[in-house]
This record gives sequence, C-alpha cells and structure tokens, in this order.
Amino acid sequence: MNIVDRLLATFLWLLSICAVAGITHLTTIFALPAYMGQDPLAEIAARAKTGEVILLPPPQAGQPGLPFADPAMVQAVCPFDLVDGGLRVHADVAADRLLALSFRTSSGRVFYSMSDLAAQQGKMDVVVLTPAQLDTVEADDDEDYPTQDLRLIAQDTKGFVVISALVAFPSERARAEERIKSVSCAVEPIAEE
Repeated sequence: MNIVDRLLATFLWLLSICAVAGITHLTTIFALPAYMGQDPLAEIAARAKTGEVILLPPPQAGQPGLPFADPAMVQAVCPFDLVDGGLRVHADVAADRLLALSFRTSSGRVFYSMSDLAAQQGKMDVVVLTPAQLDTVEADDDEDYPTQDLRLIAQDTKGFVVISALVAFPSERARAEERIKSVSCAVEPIAEE
C-alpha cells in the first residue's frame, strides 16, 4: 500500500466517523422533544393558579428545573388563560435594578419580552389579550385620554409570564425577591360585544 492509498483510506475513515456523528446528532435533536416529558405550562400549572405570581426555587445542580431557569436571576411565573379575560401585568421599577418580563406560549416559546428600560414613568403596564378582546377594549378607548398600557396579542389563549430580577451578588437575593413579589398579575374580565 502506497502513501496515497493510506491517505485516501484515512480520509474515508474520518469522513465515515463524521457522517455517523452527524446523523446521531441530528437524530438526537429531532427526538429530544418527545423525551422531554411535560410541557412547561403543565409544570407551572401544578405550582400556580391562573393570574398568580409564584416564586421559583433557585436552580440546583443535578436537579431538574424549568428549562428557562437562570441562576443569576430570581424568577417567578404567572400562568394565564385568556378565556376568562385579559391578563394585566403591572410592575413598579427602580433605577439600576433589572426587572424583565417574558411572555410565553403554552409550549414555552417567547412571543414578547421587555425589561425595565421600557418602563414609562417608573411603571410597566402590559395587557395580554386575544384579537377579539383587543377589538372590544379598543372600542371602549377614550380618544382624549389615550391609554398608557402596552397591549399584546397572545398567539394562544393559554401561556405564562416569566418575571426575572437580576441578582448581581448573593446578598441581593432578598431584595430581588421583594421586587418580584411586588409585580401584580391579574385576570381582568372583558365583556365581549
């Protein structure tokens, strides 16, 4: 066997290893959702009622947690079901204290997110609605006094909000938890016309 044959054999061997590794990788990625178990909303619904803010325990190494858990944040969730009405989320924000809201579908996909930088006059007011609810609410708007609410159209009637506050140092955890607890998340009935 000459050097060219050896190089060709080595190249084919490496190419076959890369092909098997690539096929295994792609198969794992496509099969992973089937093995994930419950969807995030089912896990959240087991912990909280619709329109209720509940603090999540900090993620621990080796313990299963929610897929969006971040160890540098204090996080809470608020599930919603827009069949009962729109969801109003209100937060008072303080300067230099990161507070973020992430609005998600029942599968956990983000459809809108914002931070305290979007606050107006130190407040974040968001209303999550279905398209029909939005039409009803807009019909009742006063043109002389426009609303300051941010109105979001949900892609599905069920979902959840992830509320996150940054913990730069472990000693700040208690203050971050208080910021999270001050966020209100409530269902507001809307009379359909």
